[in-house]
Amino acid sequence: MQRLLFTWSFVLCACSGSTPAPGPDAAGPAPRTFGAACGSASTNAPDCDSHVCTDTIDMAGHPVCSQQCTLLNAKDPSCPNGSKGMFCNMRGYCRP
Repeated sequence: MQRLLFTWSFVLCACSGSTPAPGPDAAGPAPRTFGAACGSASTNAPDCDSHVCTDTIDMAGHPVCSQQCTLLNAKDPSCPNGSKGMFCNMRGYCRP
């Protein structure tokens, strides 16, 4: 009887959770645009419209198309709007 109660309590707990939120858009940004994946870090990258491919965006896990900026660790009006707004990281690149 205890096993039956344990099993039912497990089933009820497993089924009572809320539905998870949908994940981010799997398609991501269009190729060559701000935030799109690119080959290797360079300021003359042919696979980015801005010609800037950086690996300084830690959360991306791969190089992304970006652009250089000067207002380090702050909002920079020259940056396109990204996940943190128009943000320039500490290494001088706009954060997608």
